[in-house]
Amino acid sequence: MPQEYDRDEFDDIADQGGPVGVHRTPAKWWTKVLPPLLALIAAGLVGYLVAVFLWNSGHDSDEPEPVATITTTPSAEATASPSASASPSAEPSAEPSASATPSETPSEEPEPEILFDTEVHVRNGAGISGLAGSQQEILEDAGFTSIEANNIDASLIPDGVNTVAYEDESLADTAQAIADELGIDVVSGDGTPGGADIEVLLASDPGN
Repeated sequence: MPQEYDRDEFDDIADQGGPVGVHRTPAKWWTKVLPPLLALIAAGLVGYLVAVFLWNSGHDSDEPEPVATITTTPSAEATASPSASASPSAEPSAEPSASATPSETPSEEPEPEILFDTEVHVRNGAGISGLAGSQQEILEDAGFTSIEANNIDASLIPDGVNTVAYEDESLADTAQAIADELGIDVVSGDGTPGGADIEVLLASDPGN
């Protein structure tokens, strides 16, 4: 025979009806969806932060480029300063050019020194009668005052051509003037055959 117990609160619950025994309240639908969704959002956020970090770190390596643009400004100033030094160079170049004018005066040849009273012998070696006398008259008309006409052996005339010979170098201008007057091309400073200061050695007629 079953044992009977006094009535308690559990007997009241049993009288109300419904499931009897241990059970759980059914879970809501969002409790199943929310955890994976939160995990997905968290993973996306982490990936975004990593991408931003890598972007910033790579971008920082390019930051030294603006330094090159700063160095261009001093380079322009440096090039401008040497160009200013070009103007002083023009001033020294102008001064030497002015000195070119005085250099022309030393190039002028001195006036020839003709000694009209020098002893001059006109010597006929051509065998032409009166040749020495005619040449003497030409020189006297030119202003020479000490003229003598005589003969000479043709073998004593250098190279057998008309020659004006003189003894001293101081007589070079006078000998050249005599040669110009008579039309003689050869003037020699090797001395005279007869010992006169200047001798006109005639191997032919200078006028022909």
